[in-house]
This record gives sequence, C-alpha cells and structure tokens, in this order.
Amino acid sequence: MISPKRSVDELPGNPRLLNLEYRSSHFVSSEGDENGFDEWHVSIRSGRSPEIGRMTLFRLRMDERFSPFPFSDAEGYDVGLSNLVLGVYDLGRGGYAPEFRDEMTTCDGDLLALYEIRLDPAWRGFGLGPVLAAEAVWTLADGCSAVTTATHPTEFPDRPRSEAEYRRAAEKIAALWESVGFRQRTRPLGHLLDPRSGEARDLRNVRRRDLDALADAWRESLRR
Repeated sequence: MISPKRSVDELPGNPRLLNLEYRSSHFVSSEGDENGFDEWHVSIRSGRSPEIGRMTLFRLRMDERFSPFPFSDAEGYDVGLSNLVLGVYDLGRGGYAPEFRDEMTTCDGDLLALYEIRLDPAWRGFGLGPVLAAEAVWTLADGCSAVTTATHPTEFPDRPRSEAEYRRAAEKIAALWESVGFRQRTRPLGHLLDPRSGEARDLRNVRRRDLDALADAWRESLRR
C-alpha cells in the first residue's frame, strides 16, 4: 500500500468520485494515414468538476499500414517523446530492438508511452498518481507489447535543483512507477511495463484497493 504524505482530512473531495475522460483526434486526409501513433489526452475530474489534472499518452503503432520506423514519427512530433522511446526501436532495420525483444513477453503489439501526468496541488500527496496512471495505462494498453514512461522530473521548481536534489526526485518518481508495474530494464530501454505479466495486472488491483482505503479513511475523517 502507498502511504499518503498528507492527512486524509486535507483531501478536497471524495476520492471515489475521481474519473478519467479520454480524448483522441486525427486528421482526415486523402493521402491516407501519415502518423504511426495516436495521441491521447486524459482529463482527471472529481465528479463533474472542472479538470483537476491531466495525462498525455501516445500509442506508437507497429502496423504494416504505417512506416516500419515508428521512431521517425515520434521524432517529428516532439524531441521529448523521441528521447523517451529511442532505446526501444531498431533504428537501422526497423521494428523493435533486440534488447526489447529479449525483455518482453511478446513483441507482437504496439508501444504505449505515458508521457505526462499532472495533478492540481490540492490533490497531491495522497498517492493518487499511481492509481490514476495505472487506470489510464490499462485502459489504453490493450494489444500493446509494452508501456514506457520517463523517470525524470518534468516540473521545474522555483529555484534550480542541485544534482543531488534532481537525483532524489528521479528516484522518487521511479519508485512511484514501480508501484504500478514499471521495471528498470537493460540499457537502453529504460522503465517498461509488460502488460502481459501477472505482476503488472496484480499491481493495478493493489492500486485500486489503495484508492478504496483512501476513500474509506476520508469518509471516516468526516465523522470526527
């Protein structure tokens, strides 16, 4: 179980009302399908409230309809996305890199990249990040060979971080992702989640129980 860093009575609302809204779009063109990936925007809401957070994920397709080099599509879109998936692909021959094939249960599927997750400050510190990430990953990873994510801090503090502070922040992020099922793989793969593994499925259910426990504790705090 993930231990919240803040008291449950500081929660701004009922965790059981959290929900995710998924949106994706693509251009209709007479030239056919050009991009070998789908961009997903996931809004995090509490009931029918305005957005209290968001996630961005990309599904890079391994499909003969598209280029055999999905990395080129990622590179043309955003340097951060290309850096995230760089080690997964064989840039010379196309397809997945040998290191990736050795690590994953199957390579017959797409790659899902969890690119960004943000929560409003009022909702941070309760262990909700892994819960929400796990739900989005398992909703969008059907048919994927793996899910990748970054472990470097994406938010910049008011003052520059020292190298030690940056390293501690990265270790904290890595620990959160490991609680969802991401594991550090051989270089240069980075952190990957194998959606076909029993461990990853079990951890999603553990995170759901974390949410139930948090909601029960919040409800109990209202009675005090």
